[in-house]
Amino acid sequence: MRVPTRFQDATPEFVTEALRSTGTIADDTEVAEIEADQIGEGVGLMCTLARLTLRYRGPAHGAPSSVILKVPSELPENRQVGDHFNFYEREGRFYEHIGQAVAVRTPKCLFNHIDTDGQQFALLLEDFGGRTMVSQIAGIEFERAAEAVKAIATVHAQWWDTPAVHALDWMPRATDPEIVSAGASYRQAWPRFVELFGDHLPDGAVELGEQVGPTWEATQTHLHESAPTTLCHGDYRADNLMFDDSTSGHGHVGVLDWQISYRSAAISDICYLITQSMTADDRREHDREIVEIWYAALTAALGGAPIGYTLDDAWDGYRASTANMTVYAVVGGGQLDPSNERGLELVRDMAVRSFGAALELDAAALIPS
Repeated sequence: MRVPTRFQDATPEFVTEALRSTGTIADDTEVAEIEADQIGEGVGLMCTLARLTLRYRGPAHGAPSSVILKVPSELPENRQVGDHFNFYEREGRFYEHIGQAVAVRTPKCLFNHIDTDGQQFALLLEDFGGRTMVSQIAGIEFERAAEAVKAIATVHAQWWDTPAVHALDWMPRATDPEIVSAGASYRQAWPRFVELFGDHLPDGAVELGEQVGPTWEATQTHLHESAPTTLCHGDYRADNLMFDDSTSGHGHVGVLDWQISYRSAAISDICYLITQSMTADDRREHDREIVEIWYAALTAALGGAPIGYTLDDAWDGYRASTANMTVYAVVGGGQLDPSNERGLELVRDMAVRSFGAALELDAAALIPS
């Protein structure tokens, strides 16, 4: 099978063989035509996404009318970062091992190509195109954010300090070299990040970043050790969420893009969503309430309050996490090619929001000395 490295190279022959290999279509079903349209430009910086609209030859009962092809970014800077942090293999392993077992709706994986020797990866995923997306740049509103934290709380509870989460050897912990190397990336990206975005940042942000950079690893270790280990999405932001407004039950929130998943303190997912997907005004008004909603959902899913982890612990973890969460904007702005104006605006907003939150919540006071 010739697996494409670009969406433009996806052929009917490839899609036919790929879908047959997973039993998605029958052996007498054949993809005759493909219409490929790139999607998500300026949404995901690490990958290229395309919707493949499929037309068939022969019987096609139950065959998907469209699928999503996901391949690594063609931009050299972005691909280098993705390879460094093992993002592509990590998402492939996620779908290989637990993708349909996590307690939240994820796209069904219809084909999963992992070639670690050739550093070639590709996914064919269920198309969530009929769901509602929220603009991260406009900001996710309180009601949607509340729905999102309730959904991810079920995942956190499912894996909360369980033997199963400790057995996920292919998924790094927050203190493993694969993750901790983000501190060095922060420091490397910092000068260019300040050059490009420094004028947009709130007062005090540059001074805070110069404090965060040298202490990133120590803070990461402190955050990891301050709460039970669970499965974290790692990139839990508005652009990776899709809402099915036809239902309010399980599956209402669909969660995409698991390539940054790791094992650590769950509050990091909540902090990331609040501080980089909400406007500053909404975050100021609602962050404490959203943390409380998440904690209540976690407690309900666990059948009682987690032993040794209180709501106050969650709030302190949220505040402390805001400092290290700036790594997404710093590395994204200082090392990656945003590829278009939308990507540039996204990184800029993430930077302003995350540094603003860390400053207002006095995260510096919680950084280990």
